[in-house]
Amino acid sequence: MGDHARIALDDAPPVLLTRQATKLRPVPAVHLVRGREAIVAMSGMLAELCRRTGQTGNMDSLEYFLGMPVTMRKTPYLVLVGLRPGVAPAAASADDLQGALLLHEYRFARWGAQVFATDERTGRRTLIAPPEIRTRVAETACRALIERGAVAVLVTLEGGREAQRTPQGEAVEPECWMATRTRVAPGYLPLAKTFDETLANMGRHTRRNLRYYRRRLEADLGVTFFPDAEIDLKTFLEVNRTSTLPIPKKAAAAQYKEMARLTNGLLAGVRSPDGRWLSLIGGRRHEGATEIDWQMNYAGLPRYSLSTVMRSYLLEHEIARGTARLIFEHGTPHSMRHSFVTPTVVDILVRRRSLREWALRRFADWIFPEQNFLRSALWDKNLVWTRW
Repeated sequence: MGDHARIALDDAPPVLLTRQATKLRPVPAVHLVRGREAIVAMSGMLAELCRRTGQTGNMDSLEYFLGMPVTMRKTPYLVLVGLRPGVAPAAASADDLQGALLLHEYRFARWGAQVFATDERTGRRTLIAPPEIRTRVAETACRALIERGAVAVLVTLEGGREAQRTPQGEAVEPECWMATRTRVAPGYLPLAKTFDETLANMGRHTRRNLRYYRRRLEADLGVTFFPDAEIDLKTFLEVNRTSTLPIPKKAAAAQYKEMARLTNGLLAGVRSPDGRWLSLIGGRRHEGATEIDWQMNYAGLPRYSLSTVMRSYLLEHEIARGTARLIFEHGTPHSMRHSFVTPTVVDILVRRRSLREWALRRFADWIFPEQNFLRSALWDKNLVWTRW
């Protein structure tokens, strides 16, 4: 398959693509593994690579994330950079490559859009490589995708340094442009040895609310916290339906199914004496960290601040377990966010100059959903684009 061949459509079987070195300078071999099953089969290798690069836990629960409804609407790709010659991607170990990048191709109907983006804004589950070569691995992966016909690629990676442009030479084709930006990502809450010590690092109003609303709900309704809640699908769907921010029934059922597969999953709840679940929270635990993926709160009790009550119980329970970090997958509007450790991340955006690329940027406001991260990046007026 030539360097400029189009990436296979989503309804084709998973394929492996290989990039050859350009004539201008040697570059690491790049292999693309396509499809959920093929990528999940490499979970063990990716977990080991994470441990070696100081990113432990970043690729845990890969099957869970690739099975989420929002992710299933895209095609996942794993880009392997610097794979040792003669080693088949499916047989690769952490010793056999420089780094790996997980990203997704957008689809319109069943057709691949040739637009790729990492699916996580903090860079945790995107690029796995030693810190000193992360930007180089990212750029190599971007160039390989562009040479295969990609219109645009967005990669977010951990680290505080701006991406360093890699000289490509005058004759490199196709023509493409790069922009980078550094921003502060949603981080994590460091947990002290006790509940009181942890709260002492928060603002006065946050400390008060975490204690006050919990005592009030216990006194008024006699609620109980269940750190290991057991709930069937029917009840889960009902909790979602009556929550403040319900998601579609089909999406909720898929969420329940994927959550049930987790071996390191967390499902906790607050229940009233009459058996009603007033709040549920779900996530995962790994390597001293607890990551929260979602929370449901009953819509009929707005004055009790169920979100705050659940966080109070959860904090106390996780601290007692010895958890060191509490992470909220999509950040949190709760005031405790002001006590978070907020890492710096780098976004690398590369686009191939073409009519399709112009249309993508020109009409991004209606091609992508309003809150889409790639859309906001394409429309960022502060980006400085340079020939790459």
